[in-house]
Amino acid sequence: MRNDGELDAIDRKLLALLQVDARASFTALARDAGLSRTAIQERMARLEREGVILGYSVRLADRPKAPAIRAMLSLRIRTRPCATVLDRFRSWPEIVACYSLAGPVDAMLLVETEDAAALSGLVDRLSAVPGVGEIETAPTLAESVRAG
Repeated sequence: MRNDGELDAIDRKLLALLQVDARASFTALARDAGLSRTAIQERMARLEREGVILGYSVRLADRPKAPAIRAMLSLRIRTRPCATVLDRFRSWPEIVACYSLAGPVDAMLLVETEDAAALSGLVDRLSAVPGVGEIETAPTLAESVRAG
């Protein structure tokens, strides 16, 4: 830094390197800036002391959003055996579990979607599968687990 408080070319290079990798070691910064490790340490301390560098941060990778809607879908299947229809859903990421049942409902699907629109779209996709009859949707309001 020059005496008038402006950043010199080396300071700007150092700041650019830190913006790419705020965790870069002094050794790596020294190599990339063409200075000694000690000179980099001194510059970093000065840039922090003078308020040019206010802190260091971490950039997080985009993560899939946690499902906001969980629902139970009861299906009536028009084709027998039911498994021929249910097997088509194995790779659908929204379907967490599929239960084949005896009685008036042939299957229950536990599904998770990011929002109500995605749940509606899933029901539409299921309805379009040959062999799927009526579908009843029951969004979950709360979950409690029996202890022990």
